[in-house]
Amino acid sequence: MAKREYIQRHLLIIKKLKSKPCNFEEIRKYLLTQQEITGDNFDISQRTFQRDLKEINTIYGIEIRYNKKEEHYEIAEEVEEKPFERIIEAFETLSALNFSNHVSNKLILERRAGKGTEHMHGLLYAIESNLEIVIKHQSYWKESAEVRTLQPIAIKESQNRWYLICFDTVKKDFRNFALDRIISLEISTQKFKSINHDVTAYYQNAFGIETYETATKIILNFNAFQARYIKSLPLHSSQKIVFENEDYCQFEYFMHPTNDFIMEIMKYGENVKIEEPLELKEKVKYKIEEMLSLYK
Repeated sequence: MAKREYIQRHLLIIKKLKSKPCNFEEIRKYLLTQQEITGDNFDISQRTFQRDLKEINTIYGIEIRYNKKEEHYEIAEEVEEKPFERIIEAFETLSALNFSNHVSNKLILERRAGKGTEHMHGLLYAIESNLEIVIKHQSYWKESAEVRTLQPIAIKESQNRWYLICFDTVKKDFRNFALDRIISLEISTQKFKSINHDVTAYYQNAFGIETYETATKIILNFNAFQARYIKSLPLHSSQKIVFENEDYCQFEYFMHPTNDFIMEIMKYGENVKIEEPLELKEKVKYKIEEMLSLYK
């Protein structure tokens, strides 16, 4: 059996048990229904299933145990939702791309520039090993590339782009660098002490990667039509509805009102109005006036 089928079967077993505990026959029947969709062979024996459980624990760190009292299999601990969703999304995309070779132009992809993901494994190794790195970085704002010595801390995704979060040994401050702007990467042998910097907490109130403005309460009014989209795809994890009627919906956020967020608001045009804070309203108003002056 192809390795791809092994991986897909593992993910399907986890997905099924995340929805509810099941006995072996229920899992087997579920796999058989899925093979009708994918065309893969997911029919397994009890022995193969036991081997799958061991591999799932080894590869994904997810323990699946048998509950003798209830006579079913269950996931021992709650699986963290976002990382596992991304694993499934990535594999399903890979499977679709593989299938698309047989269906010609039925799967249409956007043309994209490189994301710098070729550096990811090296960076993760340096982060895990506490090794300093030397990068050659080409900023958007400077003509020539710069060489920087950094202490890597984490890799963060934002706005469909990957960033290295690190401590700059020359600037003596925490910085971020887009991976697609890194021209070269060298992992040194110079060790550094683990840095106590909670990246998740630091960027908790950020819309993207910028945090230079103080986080504050933001109130946005979206018209009823646009609000449907905002409800289904929230702008930020802090989003909550504070008022709604047939004409508009009012959303509250707690975020850094940085330029990347301002640009996001402006793309909705007449479908959104800023209620709070006043400073943010004035900044957007100024940008709109500047934009209008270009067309006079």
